Amino acid sequence: MIVEDEPDALELLVSWMQHQRGWEVRSAQSGRGAVELSKTFKPDVVIADYLLQDDVTGVDVIAEVQAQKQAVRCILITGVLGKALHDAQRINGVPILTKPLDFRRLGRLITEPPS
Repeated sequence: MIVEDEPDALELLVSWMQHQRGWEVRSAQSGRGAVELSKTFKPDVVIADYLLQDDVTGVDVIAEVQAQKQAVRCILITGVLGKALHDAQRINGVPILTKPLDFRRLGRLITEPPS
């Protein structure tokens, strides 16, 4: 599942995951939408932007998904690292990638076993 409020960034991530990797993808453009989606779609991977248009952050989304399903791999992406690092303390161990994204690193974070 991809959570990204910027349409161009969302389209790029969805395209990369579907066409380059062949994965099934669901997406949401808001934190609330992602939380609702996670109630019916149980993702193996969640990639969530930190800052979203509503008052629900990517950290909130990841925390909610983790509470629903223990074995989900989560990655937080952001263009605002300082605040994201502070807020991400409640989702300990979740990698944070800064924008612009390094898609090779993102691919490794998704496919390689966590360290």
